[in-house]
Amino acid sequence: MSRKFRPTRKIRKGGLPPGTLIYTGSRKEAPANVVQLQFDEHQCLETDGYTGNNPLGYTWIDVRSLSDIPVIENIGREFHIHPLALEDVLNTHQRGKLDEYDNGLFFIVPNLQMNADTNAFVSEQISIFAGKHFVISFQEDPDDTLEPVRKRAKDGLSRIRKKGTDYLLYALVDTIIDGYYTVLDTLEGNILELEDTLHVGGTHQGTKAKMFELKRVANAFKHRVLPLREAANRLYRTESPLIDEANRVYFRDLVDHVAQILDGIDNHRDMLSNMEALYHAEAANRLNNVMRLLTVISTIFIPLSFIAGVYGMNFDNMPELHTANGYFVLLGVMFCMLVGMLAYFRVKKWI
Repeated sequence: MSRKFRPTRKIRKGGLPPGTLIYTGSRKEAPANVVQLQFDEHQCLETDGYTGNNPLGYTWIDVRSLSDIPVIENIGREFHIHPLALEDVLNTHQRGKLDEYDNGLFFIVPNLQMNADTNAFVSEQISIFAGKHFVISFQEDPDDTLEPVRKRAKDGLSRIRKKGTDYLLYALVDTIIDGYYTVLDTLEGNILELEDTLHVGGTHQGTKAKMFELKRVANAFKHRVLPLREAANRLYRTESPLIDEANRVYFRDLVDHVAQILDGIDNHRDMLSNMEALYHAEAANRLNNVMRLLTVISTIFIPLSFIAGVYGMNFDNMPELHTANGYFVLLGVMFCMLVGMLAYFRVKKWI
């Protein structure tokens, strides 16, 4: 995945009828990589490409790359996926959501990653349509994010081959959401590193820039995850006949995971807000120290400047001007005043 979470060029579809299939993402056009998995409780068959036949009980078709519209349109027609759902598959600027159709559940979930070195926040849209005997997933990027689920299904060591398509839907969404914990850990590590820098290095421009960059990432992270709270709750409470009551406990676990992620994001945002307040307090403290030093210097030189100004008027009737050692006496008086004021300021801990 390579798209940063920032505004990108969008293909507008103004004037076109609903259900028009146009890919609005920023990836390069490439043929879709389709992997078909057919399984039941006893065996699992994996084939490259969509074959159409289903000798076993359940089918999972994974489509990677969304620019190959004919392939997506053909699969949607074969499995009677609603045109509006296919339109949302290709519109990669969707928020996370759950839509219910007569023949299935349609779930959109963003796959998120974060580069620890550059703080680049990367987002990929993954759409999943689950029917009674089939699940179809659409990945925007060619890399295989869902490979761990496929491996568990082929190994036969999990519940995927025993619990039907609703559990497979849960497994796919849960795998994606589990990746959010990695993003959360990366964000926390960068925040703690910045906190150490702030305490040791003080306030400099690089610290401020990195702080605001992390705040941008945290806000973008929450913006992408927040809609999933409603979607996960709807999936948990749905009365769709596709959901087995025995599997509903897993969807409750999904709700808990989303809530934990959002709580973690809020904690990190609070940490960044506190660090920002500390940054401004440190900057204000440095400014106060500078102003205090300048004030002390000005206070010291005000009386000395007054004395020098008085005896610099050069009036003829000033008797001190004709004193033999007047110059040295005056310098001694000014020096004593300087030492006295420095000692007083030192006692007061102003310097």
